Amino acid sequence: MFKMPETITYALPELIGNTDLFVGRKKEFDYFLGEWYDRLIGNIARSQAIVARRKKGKTAFLQRLFNILWSCSGSKVIPFYYAIQEEQITRASFAKEFFSTFASHYLSYLTRNKDRVITPLNYVALKEHIAPYPELHMRCKSIDEFERTGNWNLMWKVASRAPSEIAASKGIKIVQIIDEFQNINAFILDERGNTIDSLSGTYLELAEKREAPLIISGSEVHGLLEIVRRLTARFEENVLENLPEEEAKEAIWKYAEVFRTKINDIGVGKLWNLTRGDPLYIYALFSSKHNTKKDYVQEDNIIEVYTQEITSGLIFKTWGEYIAKIFVEVNKRNAKRLLLYLFQAGEERSRAQIIKDLKLDITDSELETKLQKLIKADLISSGSTAFRYAIAKDKTYELVFRRLYQDEIDNFIPDIRKEVRQEMGRTSYEKGKFREYLVRERIKRPFNLKDLAENGIDLTIKPKTILERETVKIGLRNREIDLIVKGNIELWIDVKDTKGKYGKREADRWIEIKQAITEKNPKTLFATFSQNGYTSSAKRLLVSNGVYVLKGEEG
Repeated sequence: MFKMPETITYALPELIGNTDLFVGRKKEFDYFLGEWYDRLIGNIARSQAIVARRKKGKTAFLQRLFNILWSCSGSKVIPFYYAIQEEQITRASFAKEFFSTFASHYLSYLTRNKDRVITPLNYVALKEHIAPYPELHMRCKSIDEFERTGNWNLMWKVASRAPSEIAASKGIKIVQIIDEFQNINAFILDERGNTIDSLSGTYLELAEKREAPLIISGSEVHGLLEIVRRLTARFEENVLENLPEEEAKEAIWKYAEVFRTKINDIGVGKLWNLTRGDPLYIYALFSSKHNTKKDYVQEDNIIEVYTQEITSGLIFKTWGEYIAKIFVEVNKRNAKRLLLYLFQAGEERSRAQIIKDLKLDITDSELETKLQKLIKADLISSGSTAFRYAIAKDKTYELVFRRLYQDEIDNFIPDIRKEVRQEMGRTSYEKGKFREYLVRERIKRPFNLKDLAENGIDLTIKPKTILERETVKIGLRNREIDLIVKGNIELWIDVKDTKGKYGKREADRWIEIKQAITEKNPKTLFATFSQNGYTSSAKRLLVSNGVYVLKGEEG
């Protein structure tokens, strides 16, 4: 069973920069440091492939996973991280670089010297440090000999097999984390200067080595999956999705703090509606050079910055320039019409439906070829069958695309600011307001707390006024309180109306607010209402801290 280190040593410098900006990914860590780790120790762990669209935080997750494993000095699980660069390199040089990086990380873990990770030894310098380690020294000699005889294939064989062979001989586990894995078939050159488009075949066997399983990832979803599926189920696929709502909101608060941007609970809700937990979009909003006013309490500031990011900033550079490049390659007007059509459909469509609705003068086979190109470019995806197609429900991606091409396609220029404003006001924020309205209806007349709450006491509360979504300064932060009942007794109510249950994170937040307020006003009472119930631990925590749990509407 994995035991989390007391402190994390950031041996591998993380591309996220400020390590405090890493928030969430509980589901992923629970799996890789839970069930998968247990299987690793039990020698039955399968190699994993993490797939996701670009800028979803794959590298940030993998680098944090490496640093957590590296920080566990006595575990006999040694992490190795390598990113395959998007630049041409000979197989001989690749073999030496791969081996020297692995050896540096291996030595770093054994000697607890993080400098070997921060600055891995190059192949020449490595030879000066491995004499006491025959498992490295003998392989280094083999690589040199094979290079002398011009056998690049055997050089790579020695380098690629080193992690699993050393792990097996030493009775340890080595976790191989290889990022940008799709580049392995695109940038490694043979003796004649040709790319080796089958080099990933190295891992047909190595991915099955339980002593040193792989975790691979990459920015080109289709390219990575094409390789993974060619390796005939050697890898188990894991989709890295957007941050779930609570983690996304926590990230928004953290980014606001780091980038010194004013925000409140209402603003956090609007940014959640707008970004849907996409790490790129959250980062872009706060790091944007257009975020000059540093105030996301004001809705107009959010709209202004996001519009700039969609039309010329980081979001545009990530999506817009990439989309434009693909259409230069596809070079057909119909491809743009297909994307706009799928955006507007909002759900998957069959090829027959597409031909009929767009009145396309092409065959089913020709349409399939065009759609496959868009899938390969990661612009659309397959639907529930190979005959059906869909596009991600991502308003930001849609707005970048429509801003570039809708005028060309149907002579309509979208109002970006208007659509951003509409998107911020949707879903959970509006649903929450409706649920608060229903709760307010139950408490606008005198009521007894024992009738309203599961753990209520015999106390009649006579409301005079009820404040909704009141912003209150608590400590150094502005907090939004869903309902405040003022009368003979003051009662604060936290209302939750999301798909998930009221959990420990929400309970901790509400108890923290309660403790801060009751220090000044000890007679103030606190309650919660959750449309979808509570986790057992959250309810126990609330009740033990004197928070009243309101019954469901039929209770």
